[in-house]
Amino acid sequence: MSELLSSLWRMQNGWSRLEIRREWVEAILAEWFGLALAQQYFPGGADDNRLVTGGRGSGKTRLGAEWVNGLVHGFRPFTDKGRRYGRIALVGESLGDVREVMIEGPSGIRAISRGVPPRFEATRRRLVWETGAVAQIFSSEDPESLRGPQFDAAWLDELGCPAIDLGPNQPNVFPDPKSSESAPPYFSSGGRSDLAQQRFLEAHGRYWDSDEPGFEDNANPVSPVYGGRMVDPSRLYLWSWDARPYPAFPLLRDVWSDGGNWALGHWLNGRLSGISLGGLVRSIVQDHGLPAPDTLKADGFLAGYVVSDPSSARSALQPLVDVFGLGVHEDDGKLVFRSPTTLAAAPIEITDAAVDGNSAVIEKIRAAANDLPVSATLSFQDGLRDYQSASARALREGAAYERERTLALPAIMETGAAEALIADWLRRTWCGKEEISLAVPAAAVVPQSGTVIRVLGSNAEFLVTGIDEGVLCRLSARRVLRVAPAPWRSVLSFDMAFPNVVVGEPLALFMDLPMISGGAPEDQFRVAVWSNPWKTETLYVSPEDTGFNLRASIGLPAVVGELLEPLGSGFSGRIDRSETIDIRLSDGELQSISELQFLNGGNAAVVRSASGAWELIQFRTAEETAPSVWRLGGLLRGQLGTEDAMAAGAVAGASFVLLDEAVKPAGLLSSEIGLPLNWRIGPSGEDFSGPAFGAYTETGGLRALTPLSPVHLKANRQADGDIDISWIRRGRIDADSWLGSEIPLGEEAETYRVDIATGGGDIVRSLTASSPSLTYTAASIAEDFPAVPGSIRITVRQISAAVGAGTPASTVLTLG
Repeated sequence: MSELLSSLWRMQNGWSRLEIRREWVEAILAEWFGLALAQQYFPGGADDNRLVTGGRGSGKTRLGAEWVNGLVHGFRPFTDKGRRYGRIALVGESLGDVREVMIEGPSGIRAISRGVPPRFEATRRRLVWETGAVAQIFSSEDPESLRGPQFDAAWLDELGCPAIDLGPNQPNVFPDPKSSESAPPYFSSGGRSDLAQQRFLEAHGRYWDSDEPGFEDNANPVSPVYGGRMVDPSRLYLWSWDARPYPAFPLLRDVWSDGGNWALGHWLNGRLSGISLGGLVRSIVQDHGLPAPDTLKADGFLAGYVVSDPSSARSALQPLVDVFGLGVHEDDGKLVFRSPTTLAAAPIEITDAAVDGNSAVIEKIRAAANDLPVSATLSFQDGLRDYQSASARALREGAAYERERTLALPAIMETGAAEALIADWLRRTWCGKEEISLAVPAAAVVPQSGTVIRVLGSNAEFLVTGIDEGVLCRLSARRVLRVAPAPWRSVLSFDMAFPNVVVGEPLALFMDLPMISGGAPEDQFRVAVWSNPWKTETLYVSPEDTGFNLRASIGLPAVVGELLEPLGSGFSGRIDRSETIDIRLSDGELQSISELQFLNGGNAAVVRSASGAWELIQFRTAEETAPSVWRLGGLLRGQLGTEDAMAAGAVAGASFVLLDEAVKPAGLLSSEIGLPLNWRIGPSGEDFSGPAFGAYTETGGLRALTPLSPVHLKANRQADGDIDISWIRRGRIDADSWLGSEIPLGEEAETYRVDIATGGGDIVRSLTASSPSLTYTAASIAEDFPAVPGSIRITVRQISAAVGAGTPASTVLTLG
C-alpha cells in the first residue's frame, strides 16, 4: 500500500513516465479503500487525465502489473463492459527480466494480486490465473518466438535509445559501470550523438502512427476485436526523463554520482529542447517564405541557434553550410541539403570527357600547402556555462608553418561537439585542396551538385560543387575523403559546474509612488531589485542602526535600466506620438501592446526626474534597436498626477523601472509614513552585515497621501475689478470610475490654498477656499498692488490633513 501511494504522489508531481488516467487509479484505490480516498489523491475533476514522465522507482512496473491484473479480472476501467482477457504476452529484454521484475518483483504481478496469486510455471514460461487466463513470457533476444501465438494484450518494456553514436544498433545498452548492460552499441565510435537518439524516437513515431505520411497499414494493423491499432501510438512510453533538474544534473557530480553517465545515456533531459540540423535548416528556409527543403540527409544537432539579423535565408544558413560542410543544390524547384557523411552511395563514374576549346580535358588545381590553415578555431556559445562565449580548436600536426583560421557559429552547443565539428572542418579543408574541372558531353548523365564522382577510372573521389550547363556541361568538384566524422567526446566540467559565486550588493530602487491601484498609502512605497546572478532578496528596516526587522522578500528581479538621453518636459493627458525614449536595460525585455491594453493601464513604468520625484509614464510600442537597448514610443506622460516630475525632466542616466509583478511594496507600516528609516537589502541567506547587503535611508508613503494638482485653472477679471478664479479638483482614490456624477473627495474636508504672487514669484496674499472657486476682490488687489502690475501668478493647492498642501497648479493673468 505504501509503495503505491508513494508512486501516486510522485506521479502527481511529474516523476512517473507512464500515462496515468484518473479512472485507472481510482479503480485500484476504490477496490482497496473506497472511492472517497481515491478522489482524495486525485482531487481534480472527472476529466483530470494527465501525462507524466519520470525514471527509476516511479511506479511504472506497479502500474503495468495492475493493468494486466485488471485485464484478467475484468476490472473497470481497464476493460470495457467487464470483459476479461484470457491471453496476455509479457515481453522484456530477457526471460530473467520478465520473471524477476514483471512477475516476481516487489511491484510484479504476483506481488500485487489480491486473493490467490497466479501460478508461475517456469518450465512452460507462463503465468496462470484461477480464471484460466494465461500470460506467456517472451524475450526480445528471441523475437521470432512471437510469431504465431495470438494474444488479447501485451505488456512490453518502455522505448528508448542512448545518446551515443549508432545507438539505434543496440538501444538496450548504455554506458554505466554499475550495470550489466554497460557497453557501446555495435560498430559505435563511442562518441555522443543526440541526433541518433532523436531519429530513433522519430522513426518509431512515424512507423506506428497511422497519421504520419508514408504509414504502411500492415506495419500496425487494426484489430477486428477491439477496433484499434495493434500498437497504440499514444501508449509509447519513453525512457528516460529524470526528476533532477537540468543542468544541475549532470553537472553536480558531487551530489549525483551518476552524472558521468548522462552524456551517452538514455536521458531526455537537456536534449528534447535541442534541434537537428535538418530541422533547423528547414525552419529557417520556411520562415523566409520559401518552399520546404529536403533536409533528410543533413546530419547534425544543436542545442540552439541565434539569428540576430534575419536579412535573408542565405545569410542565416551560410555559417551552418560552412561549418557542417553541407552540399546544397536545387532539385525540381526544391533546395536539397546534404551532409558529406551521408554520401554512402557508390560514386558516379565519369567515363567520358569532352574537349572544351583550348582547355585541358581535365583541369586540376591544387592549393599550396602554406595557403592552408594548420589550426582552426570555432567560436560558439556554451549552454552548460550559462551561455557564455567559448571556442574550440583543432590542430593539424606535423606542419612546418603556422596559419590559423577562425570561424564563428552563432550556435549553442557543448565544447565536445564544437571540437568534433572544427576537427571535421579542418580535415575537409585539407582534403579539398585538390579541385578539378572537366566538361562532359551533353548527352551524358550529368550528376547533381553535391554528389560524389570518380573520373576516368581514378580511385580519387570528388564532390561536385558546381555545374555550368551549355553545349557542353562543365563540372567543378573538390576532393573528398569519405570517412566517419570525428566522435563527439562530451566534456562536462564537473569540478567547475557551479563555482562559488561572490554575490555582490543588489541594485535597489525605492519609489514613493502615487496611489496606483487602490490599497493603503503605505503600500505605494515600493522597491525594485535587480542582481546577476539572481537570488531571492530580503528587505529589513529599522529606525536606528540596529534592531532591523524583516519586512519583505523579493522573489523576482525587476526590469530596470537607464535613460540614454535626457528627457525633456512634456504634456499630459494626450498620447505623444512624436517623442521617443531610449533606454538600456540591465536585463529582461519589453513588448508592444494593443491600444486597448495601453489605455487600460498596460506598460506602466517610472522614470526618476531631475527633481528626485518619479514620473509615471506609459508606452505603447517597444523596439529593441541594439542589444539591451530599447526605444519606447506612443507615450502617456505625467500619469496619476506626476506632472511635477514631468515638468522637471530627467537627465541621461536616470533610472527606469517597469512596473510589473516584480516591483513589490517595501513593507512600510502606516505609522512609519513620512519617517526617515534605515533599510537593508541583500540576498537571502547571506551575512546581514556583509558586503552583499546594501544600506539605504529612505522616507516613503507621502506621495500617495499628497493631493493631486487641480486642473482647468481659470482666472477672469470682471468689470468691477474683481478676479474670479475657478478650477476642477482631482481625486487620488477611486477616481477612475465613469459611473458617478462626482468623484470621491479622498480627504477629510475640501480645502484649497490660493497664493497670489507677483510676476517674479513673490507671494503677496494667501487665500483659503472650501470649494473649487474663489473671488480675488478689487479691494484686495488694490491693497496688495498699489500700482497695477503687468501680470500676477495664481497658484492653487488642495490641502490634506495628513501631509498639508498638495501638488500645485499655476496660471499667469495679465492685468496691464
